[in-house]
Amino acid sequence: MFYWILLALVPYFIQALALAVDEFILHHRRGLPRWERWGHPLDTLSVLLVNALALSFSFSQNFLFLFVLLGFFSCIFVTKDEWVHSEKCSAFEHWLHGILFICHPLTFVSTCFFWILRDRPTIVGFDLASSQTGAVVLVGQVLLLSAFFAYQIIYWNFVRPPACDSVEKSSLPVTQSASAGPQ
Repeated sequence: MFYWILLALVPYFIQALALAVDEFILHHRRGLPRWERWGHPLDTLSVLLVNALALSFSFSQNFLFLFVLLGFFSCIFVTKDEWVHSEKCSAFEHWLHGILFICHPLTFVSTCFFWILRDRPTIVGFDLASSQTGAVVLVGQVLLLSAFFAYQIIYWNFVRPPACDSVEKSSLPVTQSASAGPQ
């Protein structure tokens, strides 16, 4: 049974690793224009809401239905930037986004597993003692997502200088005034 718990943690770890590379290497290197500085925290919020639902309510058919709806919305919502990313990102960043898109719904499957494990462990063949593991993972996910959400808002909108908007402006043609050139 321990192996099932480890297997359910794998999507979280892969997503965390890919997200760390995307955020702390690629985004820091290229900077984020204004739409991404607010759009990425909204992506995180969409994931946080799904996980917070599982943490806050006992597993039931009604809440499972809401969980699936929110999860489906989140999976579609996080793709919103890909139209612009096609022009702004490297091939490696596109590949990494693909990995994140694969992991995204898998993390919701894992969250649902830990939700069931916490509230109804016998449904998935575990004993009642396993419910604490489910609770710890759900709390951990919500805390990590909340911290990342806060970081994204604070760092990209209040700490990092808005000079990265120059990336948006750099696509404009550069014209040189007559007085700027060599005489």
